[in-house]
Amino acid sequence: PEMTGTETVAEIKRLQSGNLIPELKIIGCTAHKAKEEVDRFMASGLDQCIFKPVSIAMIRDILKEKLAEWNFI
Repeated sequence: PEMTGTETVAEIKRLQSGNLIPELKIIGCTAHKAKEEVDRFMASGLDQCIFKPVSIAMIRDILKEKLAEWNFI
């Protein structure tokens, strides 16, 4: 609650660059669909952005797609 999503992503990336935590893939979730907002979120280091309202099917589909793309499955 003390950081925004972009601040959180920046902190995770900082910890990764210092080898303090392993590399993580970050999928962000937002209600903002304006291109400028999405671009800002992606520039913060997100690997993927999904939009509210979120459904179980949406989460399943994005995880299936991204896990294959990132060679996790």
